[in-house]
Amino acid sequence: AFLARAAARRLLARLGPSGSTAIAENVRLAAESEGLLVPIPDGLGESETTRQEDLRRLVSLAVEFDDGVRTISDFVGDLRARFVDGDGRGVNLLTLHRAKGLEFDAVFLPRLEDRELPCRQAKSAQAVDEERRLFYVGITRARRHLLVTWAGKPSPFLAELGIAPRPRAQHPVVDTGSPAFVALKAWRLERARKDGIPAFVVFHDSTLAELAERRPRTPGELAGVRGVGPGKLERYGADVLGVLAGSA
Repeated sequence: AFLARAAARRLLARLGPSGSTAIAENVRLAAESEGLLVPIPDGLGESETTRQEDLRRLVSLAVEFDDGVRTISDFVGDLRARFVDGDGRGVNLLTLHRAKGLEFDAVFLPRLEDRELPCRQAKSAQAVDEERRLFYVGITRARRHLLVTWAGKPSPFLAELGIAPRPRAQHPVVDTGSPAFVALKAWRLERARKDGIPAFVVFHDSTLAELAERRPRTPGELAGVRGVGPGKLERYGADVLGVLAGSA
């Protein structure tokens, strides 16, 4: 746990109970007393690198928490509330503001919709930029897995990243005579025989039809085709792009 590691444990002991509102300054001085290095040099070893990163994280959290009103004791209490140890099965429900400085293996961001993010009150370019920064905070909290959802019109910030939904043909017409479809079907049969599975397990005909119609040229475009999930993208992506390029 973060607060149980050496850097946090020793730094919080240095701070002690205090009514001072100079949170950022006191935490920075305490971190420097603990040997904070800026920048962190290479070759320190895993243990010391982790300690240095923890010190930097504490300084960053202090800067974000420091509003000139709350005290060091408030800061310490907030840290303990945010980093409470559990059994590993809990879920942290946080606002984007409260998530600053934290990281999780998996992050779920629901309702990323227009007029929600940016919020409807964000009228000026400056306000929208601040909402964009909050969006960045949210998506960068994830170490390994990030899931975003929307039910209505997706947030324009998603489109800026190229991950908003693309228009899709609901019922693509299967042109069984097109060179691309014929080539894809031949490749699918060969791959299915090689893997010892039915051909439809590789890709359904409707997916082949959409591939032949849309002719994706990059992994990102390929991922936007219905029926091409992460697993199939990894297993078959390079082959499919090669077949489509060769059937032009």
